[in-house]
Amino acid sequence: MQWDQKIIENLISVSSDLLCVIDEVGKYVYVSASSKEILGYAPEELLEKHFIDFVAPNDKALTWETHETVFNGTPIKNFYNHYLHKSGTTVPLSWSAVWSEEERVIYCLGRDAADLRLAQQKLAQKDEFHSTLLQHGSDMLGLLNEVGEYIYVGGAVSRLLNYEPGQLIGCNVFDLIHPDDVPLAGEALAKILRQEVVQVPDLRFKNAHGEWRWIEAIVSNQLENPSVNALVVSSRDITERKEASLRLAESEYRFRSLFENNPDNATYENREGVILDANPTFLSCVGLPLEEVVSKKIIDFLPPEVGPLCDENLERAFRGEKINFTIEIPKPNDKVVRLNITKIPVVVNGEVIGVHSIAKDVTEVSVAHTIIEKQAETLQTIFESITDAFFMLGKDWRFKLVNGEFERVLGLKRDECLGKTIWEVFPELINGEFYKYYKQAISTGQAVKFESFLQLSKIWLEVKAFPSEEGLSVYFSDITENVLAQEEREKLSLVASKISNGVIITTPKGKIEWVNNAFTRNTGYTFDEAKGQNLATFLEGLETDQEKGQEITEKLKKGIPFNIMVLHYKKSGEKVWISMDFTPILTDDGQVSQHIVIQKDITFRKAAEERHLEMTRDLYRQNRDLQQFTYIVSHNLRAPVANAMGLADFLTKLDKQSAMYDTSLAHLKTSVFKLDTVLRDLNMILSLRDQQDILEREMVTLADVFEQVRLYFMESLAHHKGEIVADISPDVKIKTNRAYLYSIFYNLLSNAIKYRSEARTLRVEISCQVCSSGGLEIHFADNGSGFDMEKAGNNVFKLYKRFHNNKKGRGMGLFLVKTHVESMGGTIEMKSKLNEGTRVEIHIPGEIAAN
Repeated sequence: MQWDQKIIENLISVSSDLLCVIDEVGKYVYVSASSKEILGYAPEELLEKHFIDFVAPNDKALTWETHETVFNGTPIKNFYNHYLHKSGTTVPLSWSAVWSEEERVIYCLGRDAADLRLAQQKLAQKDEFHSTLLQHGSDMLGLLNEVGEYIYVGGAVSRLLNYEPGQLIGCNVFDLIHPDDVPLAGEALAKILRQEVVQVPDLRFKNAHGEWRWIEAIVSNQLENPSVNALVVSSRDITERKEASLRLAESEYRFRSLFENNPDNATYENREGVILDANPTFLSCVGLPLEEVVSKKIIDFLPPEVGPLCDENLERAFRGEKINFTIEIPKPNDKVVRLNITKIPVVVNGEVIGVHSIAKDVTEVSVAHTIIEKQAETLQTIFESITDAFFMLGKDWRFKLVNGEFERVLGLKRDECLGKTIWEVFPELINGEFYKYYKQAISTGQAVKFESFLQLSKIWLEVKAFPSEEGLSVYFSDITENVLAQEEREKLSLVASKISNGVIITTPKGKIEWVNNAFTRNTGYTFDEAKGQNLATFLEGLETDQEKGQEITEKLKKGIPFNIMVLHYKKSGEKVWISMDFTPILTDDGQVSQHIVIQKDITFRKAAEERHLEMTRDLYRQNRDLQQFTYIVSHNLRAPVANAMGLADFLTKLDKQSAMYDTSLAHLKTSVFKLDTVLRDLNMILSLRDQQDILEREMVTLADVFEQVRLYFMESLAHHKGEIVADISPDVKIKTNRAYLYSIFYNLLSNAIKYRSEARTLRVEISCQVCSSGGLEIHFADNGSGFDMEKAGNNVFKLYKRFHNNKKGRGMGLFLVKTHVESMGGTIEMKSKLNEGTRVEIHIPGEIAAN
């Protein structure tokens, strides 16, 4: 035992480690002699001192927490912290410690960790260096087992293929290779297992987003290497390079295919005009094989008179110009064939080495183009007949069309505007009202209407702007005389108000101090009766808005001019509407001393508002019709014309013997027919508008009109197994227009049949009842496919608006129904739900007669 004790003491004396014992409260009860070398303290300087006092400040909390862990019976190894050297520096130490329950102390062993820490830092730097090379390099690394499963993934895989770290571990590489490339990959794997290094053919690999990326890879067989025991795959993403190569090959094939299969005559010529190649269409046209055409010139197959023109354009093409021209070839029976020829230079390294020539027969297209030009002239005549000044702007704000009234009102020639932006012609409009409203129309897609002063021409304009897919259609008229007349009327009205209207002077708080004779005439109250009264309540009665009096009191306190209209009572009890203009009189220091009140009797104006309201409704209908007309002119009428013109131009580039030529010609005819349909719709709209004020009315039996419509659709209803449930008394008659009633029932029932639901049998319910307020209430409901009312918005009753793309129609039915109802002075409301059906409620005013 003594021998063992002596050995331990010798070991401690020669050990470079710091050995110490700490009691329950954390004080040193033993410290080895190495403390002098490691911390600069002799053992006796540490005894009975608390260990935490020697720990670096930043490590005290963690060290104490670790001490508690050991104190509770959990040993620690390699705990790292810093101690304070006697010189004031810090010393890194690595600790191992264990609690002895028997002695109630902690045995500790500390080692200088400076070299260990430095080695760890260098190792971490080395790992970071290699990791950075792998992550930011262009190569992707992977280790596969012999069946192709990933056991390691690194390098640029995450950055290039977007896989998360570890996401591919355990996945089989063949599951990520394009199915068409799997056989190549399988052959490569079999080859790899037989030799050490293999270049894998380019193949497509799926990234984390499901996209196919081209990669090239080199695989090294390290299955026999005990340090690796895997197939080492180094790969790169070559998608851009591969796709560029494929595009180049495809482009070459596409060009040759285009040349060989071009329905037009196509040739390739050298500088002397000698044909070096010709497509089958040209060979068929001249009736010769290629070997007999090569080495001849194109002009050998054309009349001599067009030779100089062809030679001149060939020379221009060899100067790098793309040339297009038309020649005429006489034929028997006084016919002329028109050929449109395009010469395209072929440039290699900046030098023209040859010219492609494409010739198209445009004889019939030229005739069609002449027809289109005549139709365009007709359309121009329509624009010129519009009484308002009109112009159209494209999406780029450039003038596309102006009419004669535009030139007259603004004093500008159309040549000064067409092709220029509106801001170039009218720079004053930038950031003004015109700019604001035009921008609003384009951005919202809603029509705008406003009045503004045009400084350049010194005139007032009333402007209406309607946006469309092509740009902006603008109508305007000169209202300068009206504006000036309005200003003059306002001045005269002001003078008259000071003479004939009531005048009141009040205190700052609204107590009446004085009234003029006109006040007495207007209200019946004398000066003595009014003096001292509170103006806010003096003339109130049973129907007076009580909040108006409070409003007057509050505004008087602010000391600013204001106007208020209120229902007052004369002394006789008669109700009278009064408009009062309050103007404060201010002292030199800005305080209100009095108020002057101009009192105007506006009873007559209030009574006239009802009449004006009806006039407003009429004006609204007129404006709505004008907007509808404008929409058709600027959009629906323009669209078929534009399509026809585009097709006419396109036909000039097609072979008349080709299927595409016939198809395009058919489309041209369709566009012309659409143009005719729109013109007939315009005629119908104008006819309806003209007949609104001369509507013929007669006593009509509602049941008879509906029965006529029902019989008309009886076969269609039977075919679709539809059912109509009608509750219309045969005794009810109304004085109205029979044709309009018939049209309403016809269009509603037609829509119900056309837009029926395929999921259930059609059922239509119609009822009619006499309203207590007069007229008839008609209810129409079906269980058809319905439509989304919220999505339709305010387009439900507009012309050419349709809500079922799978059904044919022109969008006229609901427009006609609403027009007829309103022409008879009635109202209409519609409710519809998608896949549930539609309900319509119509009120038609008129004299009712019942048997």
